[in-house]
Amino acid sequence: MVRLSRAGRGVGPAGRFAAVSAVLAEDYEERCLWQAQVDPPATAHELPADSVDVLVVGAGICGLAAADAAASRGRSVVVVDREPLGWGASSRNGGMVIPELKAGPAALAKKYGTVGTRMHEEVVEAFEFVEASATGTDGRGGIDCDWSVPGELYLAHSVHHVEHLRAMTRELSDAGEAVHFVERNDLHTEIGSEAFVGGVVLERTGAVHPAKLHAGLARRAMASGAVVCDRTAVESVTAERGGHTVRTTRGTIRANDVIIATNAAADSAVPELERRVLPIGSFIIATEVLDPELAASVSPTGRMMVDTRNFLAYWRLTPDGRLAFGGRRNMEPVEIAEARDFLYGRMVDIHPQLAGVPIRYAWGGHVAMTLDRLPHVGQLDGAWYATGCNGSGVALNTWLGHRLGLVVCGEAAPPAVAELRHRPIPIRSLRSAYLPIVGRWFSFQDAR
Repeated sequence: MVRLSRAGRGVGPAGRFAAVSAVLAEDYEERCLWQAQVDPPATAHELPADSVDVLVVGAGICGLAAADAAASRGRSVVVVDREPLGWGASSRNGGMVIPELKAGPAALAKKYGTVGTRMHEEVVEAFEFVEASATGTDGRGGIDCDWSVPGELYLAHSVHHVEHLRAMTRELSDAGEAVHFVERNDLHTEIGSEAFVGGVVLERTGAVHPAKLHAGLARRAMASGAVVCDRTAVESVTAERGGHTVRTTRGTIRANDVIIATNAAADSAVPELERRVLPIGSFIIATEVLDPELAASVSPTGRMMVDTRNFLAYWRLTPDGRLAFGGRRNMEPVEIAEARDFLYGRMVDIHPQLAGVPIRYAWGGHVAMTLDRLPHVGQLDGAWYATGCNGSGVALNTWLGHRLGLVVCGEAAPPAVAELRHRPIPIRSLRSAYLPIVGRWFSFQDAR
């Protein structure tokens, strides 16, 4: 049995609006699908010591990879997080492992020189790091996280984007990537939709169950000796001679090195970092399990799918046979129910064969945006941080955490993005006033 939600409004691929009502399953929940399927490992209930070698703030994929790297090299490591383990974006995302920045390798090299070239190389290394962790080719037994490499289908939602995708294909091919352009008349071999006018297939793209990956990274870090204390908020980080004093809601701990891995959840405990990151909401709906023939009609290849809008849509078949469909309508805060109805309308505009298919789960989270749309690594009063993957962090954020774990152990140099200037976001405190204006401009561009 199914039920209808209240009416919402959906926007089609050509920019048209149509009223919709999301069809909801009887057991519909405003809950993350991935989190409903995974129990994270048990955590510590109190800080284990007054001092440690390394304190990691944030128990997402970045923080856990950092903790594992440091602990496996003999350092005493504590990870703290203000939320329950497995609550955050690391297990809420779409599970797309995409080795990308917001510019291609040639554009990065042109703007940043050798630093840009290294940035692209490190993004590829990040993908390979996650692949090796998942499959066990790193010699550590692998992580059971439904890993596969189906590739990505990047879709032009209007003719104005076709030449951009052709140029992108040439640029990535010249850099040695396995890519090819798909003409409009051939898109039926890749997707069951008439909504798009061309696309690029990028073979080096993975799929993962994000909550399983996160839980696996947590178990690895714990097995290496790291202690994870969730429900432990950091109130302040103070630099002192030879280290830092970190005040938390469970007490104070001194650390020789601090790694801040809070991403979009940066807060006033580290105000200089908070001013450099803008959290933007993103939402996902997941259908009930689809009939295999219907699933194949939507995605005959099982690729990760993304369109070219500013307010992009991204969607995929899940390991258990659902369609997970994500995106956002604008840059303003919205309730999950409103976002769900919008996403349902957009999903059906793209895939009319899904009309009437019930939604089982709907949830939201935040993406960490930066002013230049690039990730950043740096130091604030001697504490290291990594942040700002701008929606493409499954591979990169995991690898950046691992790399910082090596950095504090003296076994690696900082990544290339540490050489970028990380500028504060202007008048960030007034974002509620200017974000709607930015959103309207993005919507105007998307309608072209």
